[in-house]
Amino acid sequence: MIVFYSSHGVNEAMREWGQSMRRAFNRTMEHRLNDITINYLGYYTDNGGYYYYHTETEMNYEETIISISQKISLPFRYIQIDSWWYYKGIGGGVSEWSSRPDIFPDGLPAVHRQMKYIPLAAHNRYWAADTIYSKNYAFVIDHVNGKALPISNDSFWIDLFDEASQNWGLILYEQDWLNVQTIDFIPTRTDIHLGQRWLTSMGKAAEQIGLNIQYCMSLPRHALQALEIPRVTQARVSNDYVVHLRQQDSQWTIGVSSMLADAIGLAPYKDVFWSNSIEPGAPYKEPVMEPVPDREILIATLPTGPVASGDAINYTDVKRIMRCCNEDGTILKPDRPITMIDALVADWAQNNGVSQGELYSTLSML
Repeated sequence: MIVFYSSHGVNEAMREWGQSMRRAFNRTMEHRLNDITINYLGYYTDNGGYYYYHTETEMNYEETIISISQKISLPFRYIQIDSWWYYKGIGGGVSEWSSRPDIFPDGLPAVHRQMKYIPLAAHNRYWAADTIYSKNYAFVIDHVNGKALPISNDSFWIDLFDEASQNWGLILYEQDWLNVQTIDFIPTRTDIHLGQRWLTSMGKAAEQIGLNIQYCMSLPRHALQALEIPRVTQARVSNDYVVHLRQQDSQWTIGVSSMLADAIGLAPYKDVFWSNSIEPGAPYKEPVMEPVPDREILIATLPTGPVASGDAINYTDVKRIMRCCNEDGTILKPDRPITMIDALVADWAQNNGVSQGELYSTLSML
């Protein structure tokens, strides 16, 4: 057990602890500092984005993604494709991490060419028990929960990443559903080493191929494991943006979760946002609205992680979004992520986790 104490407040204690941990594990910040998806404006199609399991009217996904790259007048340096693009099997897990012909009829490499080779970030979730990869690579199968996991340092991750990087421009691998893959999977609850083997083999392959990794829906154990995996450059520190659009949760309140991520060397990511309050035709059953678009863009920018809009083509407020970046898409970020001030953290702790509000601070050195 490690007990760390600082007399300079919670924020400084977390920073000092993080520095100690990074030194202990020789954690480098090189990849975080040079990550295109952290330094430049992007576009996301995840849960809360306008094109999450949804296309433009009378267009397929291929035409929609190409239109996003061509018709939105923003200096995007990459586009994220979410869980709608690959094959799923038992329990909704991934059976094959490759593009479906009903999504991209011409194939993802052809789409990448038509988008003038803009780099891609790609989502992945937990592996299904019937994944095709278990035929040629070492996987452990949990038939009770219908899930699988690559367990060896064989060529699985290298082959997966190399094909995506070479053929369709993958620069960021988003490993989502980390909590589900871990909690709802008997082998990770019975083998103390399996989780480490899984994530470190993924990270070693990313290092070899030259990709970066984003953790999403991660538990503290995953974030801490990233101390040994320098190619994990970022972590989403919020809930899905859609819960905010539905007015179910203040998804932007990331002042505490950002502390842990930044301390161990990960850029905190707030998730996608809308730049307009109302975007008709969005794919969500309940009425959805972004009450304060300016706050969303600000909170997305100040944590120093990815900044990515998810608007409809015809509802993108270019002027509003461009306040966060230069003309070439370089994000105008502070030197330190926003975090909750010490006084409010102390008040939160003393009042049984009931927050009296949100008040954040950051730092920029000129």
